[in-house]
Amino acid sequence: MQLVQADPESIDRVLQIDLGAGPHPWPESALRRALQSGELVLAIADGATVGFLVSQPVLDETTLMHLAVAREHQRQGWGRQMMQGWLAQQRLSGQQRLLLEVRRSNQAALALYRSLGFDTLGQRRGYYVSPEGVEDALVMALDLSAVGSANR
Repeated sequence: MQLVQADPESIDRVLQIDLGAGPHPWPESALRRALQSGELVLAIADGATVGFLVSQPVLDETTLMHLAVAREHQRQGWGRQMMQGWLAQQRLSGQQRLLLEVRRSNQAALALYRSLGFDTLGQRRGYYVSPEGVEDALVMALDLSAVGSANR
């Protein structure tokens, strides 16, 4: 699997993946902004786009904003491979800390992030709003400058 910068021709596939990946897709306008700003990265395996992620670097920290795996590729390890590739890219670029927010109910994502060394820093009450109501976000971080973090 390779992580590659998204190009304008890939936006239709990104939108398709996001709509099918889970119950809370990002707005199309947000994905288009991420594409324009260079923050949208595709996961390519055997010529197919299996997922994508959006991240925003600020100084020596990067925040993972969104990650989606195509429905037909879920539960096959692609999310883990995407995260491992992204972590490696962040280390190589000299980032010191990675941040993310995740729905408290998203147990699969929480398990993945914890297995990669992310720790919970706190929560944001009522952060996610959906037709089903509001949900807290857990704020997680991974310190890339910590001793041993390169071995995770």
